[in-house]
Amino acid sequence: MLRIPLTTLLAAALLPACAGPAADPARAAAPAAASVAMALPLGTRQCEPGGPTAESLAGVLRGAGISVTAVSCGHDGRMRPAVCGAGDGRLAVVDVPAAQQAQAEALGWKPLSAMPDARRQPC
Repeated sequence: MLRIPLTTLLAAALLPACAGPAADPARAAAPAAASVAMALPLGTRQCEPGGPTAESLAGVLRGAGISVTAVSCGHDGRMRPAVCGAGDGRLAVVDVPAAQQAQAEALGWKPLSAMPDARRQPC
């Protein structure tokens, strides 16, 4: 009689679950191609209140004729010493149509995907 350890059987039974659910390519590709997340540092500093807001920087894009579909805040994800006057890493993050990405880049915005540690966060 062939003896197979229980852990081997359990691993074989659970392995297909690691693949995750199959994605519907038609649904997943459309929104990703429609817009791109762009980021711009707010230029704010630790211990110094005020500064521009994500919404005000999005207004500059709108004024340049770029359609902004969503506005949020973010952080560049870099660690910094806690020193008053040093940068705080806060970002303005907007979603723009992929066709207008080059226009936003000409105004100093970068794709959020080009900032590997950056993430969206509540304002």
